[in-house]
Amino acid sequence: MLTINKDGIAITERFFQAIELLKMQRKIRGLQTYTREYNINRWNLVSTRNKPDRSVLKPEYLVPLVRDFGVSAEWLLTGRGAIFKY
Repeated sequence: MLTINKDGIAITERFFQAIELLKMQRKIRGLQTYTREYNINRWNLVSTRNKPDRSVLKPEYLVPLVRDFGVSAEWLLTGRGAIFKY
């Protein structure tokens, strides 16, 4: 059985934290909108959200957050700094 280490779990948690913040800011409607817009398998992402210790968050899922929404790559990967680049 695959077990994800604590750093991988933390990255997954920050990813979903950023998604929720973007929803609150009305920059995206929700997870389904994000997955449809960026051609991401929604069920894989839901599985990762529900079981972050057993499902790997693919690196390419992070790219739109950084590229299109200004989320800090450093924050996503390390938890350091502000969530958004300014």
